Amino acid sequence: MELTFEKLLEFDLIDELDCFLVEQNKHELLMDFINTSQDIQGIDRFIKEAPSFPGSAETIIRSELISAIGATLAIEGTKLGDEEIEESFRKAKLSEKLRRQQQEAENSRKVYTFIVDIILNTDSTFVYRESIIKQMHKYFTYNMNYLGNKPGAYRGDYPATFGVPRRSSLCRTQQEVNTAMAAFVRWLNKTGTGILSTHVIVKAIMAHYYLTEIHPFADGNGRTARALEALVLYVNGVNTYCFWALSNFWSTHRDQYIMHLGDIRDTCKPWDFLIWGMKGYLHEITRIKNLVLKKVKQLMLMDYTKYLVDTKNKQKVKLNTRIVDVLRILVRLERISFSKFQSSPEVQALYKNVSATTKYRDFKKMEQNGLIKFTTEHNEPLVEPNYQILGYVNYRV
Repeated sequence: MELTFEKLLEFDLIDELDCFLVEQNKHELLMDFINTSQDIQGIDRFIKEAPSFPGSAETIIRSELISAIGATLAIEGTKLGDEEIEESFRKAKLSEKLRRQQQEAENSRKVYTFIVDIILNTDSTFVYRESIIKQMHKYFTYNMNYLGNKPGAYRGDYPATFGVPRRSSLCRTQQEVNTAMAAFVRWLNKTGTGILSTHVIVKAIMAHYYLTEIHPFADGNGRTARALEALVLYVNGVNTYCFWALSNFWSTHRDQYIMHLGDIRDTCKPWDFLIWGMKGYLHEITRIKNLVLKKVKQLMLMDYTKYLVDTKNKQKVKLNTRIVDVLRILVRLERISFSKFQSSPEVQALYKNVSATTKYRDFKKMEQNGLIKFTTEHNEPLVEPNYQILGYVNYRV
């Protein structure tokens, strides 16, 4: 059965899927969903509870936000590298003139900041409103002059097409858009009763799908839909570390993403898109968990190094404070060409008034203590922090 305007207004695709899975005894599908959900909850709990040293969380969040902005713009056909997005942030902060692509990046940053602000400033139970969706769209399309688009306003009485291949929106007039959006917001605020309809990530993904299908604005619908998805996750406390994680997954698998959206229109069956999106989200937060773990390992390695320096009189290999500074630089750079590392301005500054023999001795001491390790790639010596040593260290007081 193909989705129609009348069917869209019911917003019951998940309710029907819940009934189908139970009535048809689709135990294997249900267990796949439940297991994926439990994996997500476990990793999400770890990310929330994991310790971090000052600035580490902010570094990951900023990096992931930049990636998410690049990803959501890439789906729309705008290609921006991380450095270009960073530059747009800098220029906006200094009130410098932004290029069109930089403006899109800065607009995206404002949307995610807006999401955080409205949640943090909500004293009672959060209520979804059309005005919130309009405000996100207004931020996304500010100063962009998209053809026929008015920031924060629904489109007029003209057909809208989207996707690949092109499809027409089921809402053909402004009145139909108004009707669909009012019903959509009621659905957003409704509490489900089934296994799927009560799940936060399912709600977020379907909110994304439904807004894309309504296509209420002249432009910027995809970005607004993905931001709404992020809002639903953040409202419900899912991955507050970086609640926009799914944007990276959709962008990396853009062709499948577009195909799944089209399949729901053709069949009214969202299962494939939902379970694929759930596993995509699991993949993304697993990657973020690994970033958090890396930060913890960096902290532990630096702490162990400081311990060796503080207790050097009891150690076979004597370390000095200069080695702590060298390792701190390497921890930030990770795996790097040894010659490039030695010639870096920071390392050269540390050994400015020290002989080459002393420099060699320092690196040898770090290797002997298992703080660093050397490998070779394409006949090029590489150096990196040795986090494996953390599994064997023994602090003796």
